[in-house]
Amino acid sequence: MFTLKKYLLLSVAALASIQSVSAGYKNYDKCIKPGDFALTFDDGPTNEYTAMVLDVLKKENVKATFFVNGKNCMDVANDSEAQALIKREVDEGHIIASHTYTHPEDGITKLTDQQLTDEISILNELIYDITGLKPAFFRPPKGEYTEENKHVIESLGFTANILWNLDSNDWRKGDNATANYFSYLDKADPSKDSFIALNHDIQKVTATSNLQIMIPIIRDLGYNFVTIDECLGMSAYQNVNSLENKGANGAAPTQTMDKAVPNVTEGNNSTIVIADNKSNLTKSSADSTRTISYVSAVILVFITLLNFF
Repeated sequence: MFTLKKYLLLSVAALASIQSVSAGYKNYDKCIKPGDFALTFDDGPTNEYTAMVLDVLKKENVKATFFVNGKNCMDVANDSEAQALIKREVDEGHIIASHTYTHPEDGITKLTDQQLTDEISILNELIYDITGLKPAFFRPPKGEYTEENKHVIESLGFTANILWNLDSNDWRKGDNATANYFSYLDKADPSKDSFIALNHDIQKVTATSNLQIMIPIIRDLGYNFVTIDECLGMSAYQNVNSLENKGANGAAPTQTMDKAVPNVTEGNNSTIVIADNKSNLTKSSADSTRTISYVSAVILVFITLLNFF
């Protein structure tokens, strides 16, 4: 009987460990508290518009979250201006998060596990060299990912897959970013709703007009601007508690670094989840919850059986 009891105890421990891992890396497309509004910016830095976005945020006393790339608009590893922009983002109280190193044109869903590991690890090393911080939040390019992608990202220490529920579409020709904001806000109530807003600090309309128009309006509607860590109640970094150390000082920008650019030619054929398909997001979240519930039930059965030995 002792052997069976010991086996059951080990099984319970193993299942509890699986449950913990399953509950770790999750999707988030809104804040946990009604009335919170998180401005997020993808694809930078760029020497054209990122500084202008920072100027507006500073003037309006708003803190935001930047999902940066390492080699998209600027070669951050070898460009002191790009490094200074990222350092400025941190110094002015904004949050830095990962958006892959090169921003693969087709996103991450066709990358091998090793290619995705390179895309994320190289960028995190670069951000750490510049700021002393290791991001824990990730946003997939195009908002698309597979469950296999999520396993790789979680294994690299990331805790949150950051999506959105307000899309400015500031990158789309012929679209109106300000009108897009209103299309969401007109149907919302700050006593019930919260937002994670997708913008791009590489887009002229965002840097020169939309932010300046929308920030005062969003405030007047009763929303409270927050960074993503505040939005979720989770630290934005793996090595620093961002909720206690806002704008942590890191190392000075490095002038040059020899970073290998990931090879992104090979791929896979996994099922893709698309961010702006809310039914997919809901299903993914529900499936994850059901999986955890099943494991919990199994653990409960094992614990019950232990009482008989």
